[in-house]
Amino acid sequence: MSVQKRRVEPQRTQQVAKNNWSGGQLGGSNGVSSVNNNFVDPGAYVCPAGFPFGVSCFETPFSFGRHPLSYTVGPFLGYRWQFGDTVVGVEADWSWKRGESSALQSLPAVCFDPGCLNSRSDTKFGSVRQNWDSSLRLRYGWLVTPSTLVYGTAGVAVGNISGSFNYAGALSTTTILVSFPPVITPGSTATASASWSDTRVGGTAGVGIETALWDRWKARVEYRYTDFGSYSKTVAVNTVCIAPTGCSAASSSATINLRESFHTIRVGIGFDF
Repeated sequence: MSVQKRRVEPQRTQQVAKNNWSGGQLGGSNGVSSVNNNFVDPGAYVCPAGFPFGVSCFETPFSFGRHPLSYTVGPFLGYRWQFGDTVVGVEADWSWKRGESSALQSLPAVCFDPGCLNSRSDTKFGSVRQNWDSSLRLRYGWLVTPSTLVYGTAGVAVGNISGSFNYAGALSTTTILVSFPPVITPGSTATASASWSDTRVGGTAGVGIETALWDRWKARVEYRYTDFGSYSKTVAVNTVCIAPTGCSAASSSATINLRESFHTIRVGIGFDF
């Protein structure tokens, strides 16, 4: 009687390496921001006697919209929870940037009558600069592979925005003589000067892709749009009415209408802990 021995082969198991996406993450990113600075000034003017505002005397329009590019860099800190192929989390970040726009408008003579015997010189300058920004956001992502996450993110943004405005308007009259050059006599003036620095609250949203590099290091590329909305600044205008021009109308304040936002593309690296 022979005993047949069964050969038992070791069972082969195939292990698929999966990255653990749960836990905290600390890192930094840098990139470029396209800043939208919009500046409009209504309300800085002075009119001579006999020339009513809105009839024969008008404000010189002044506005600008610029889209400067700025380098941006800063840290981020977050925490994530993985549920199968879904990864949700919360993240905060802070970034430095300098997106500045400015414009100067200088008109030596704004005429009120056909012969330009009554005129106004106007000089206006405005500037806006978007400085640092930060955000607190939710993240929701899907693992397209065990090591690659595609995600969307949205939340609250906070940013520092500074600016300035300067205005100088001066009235004058011109007397034409027969045997001499015209005589220009200065008259009333209007001036304004102000600067400000505000912390604005807005919203931010974007998309990104993140992938595992080695050990607990991960790299990401992210696009976000941030909007701080529209708001206004009031600047006092100081008017001095004197002969020979006098004043038929003068503004007591100028209103600076602003609209600030920016687009950012960031490349970052984070360490899981």
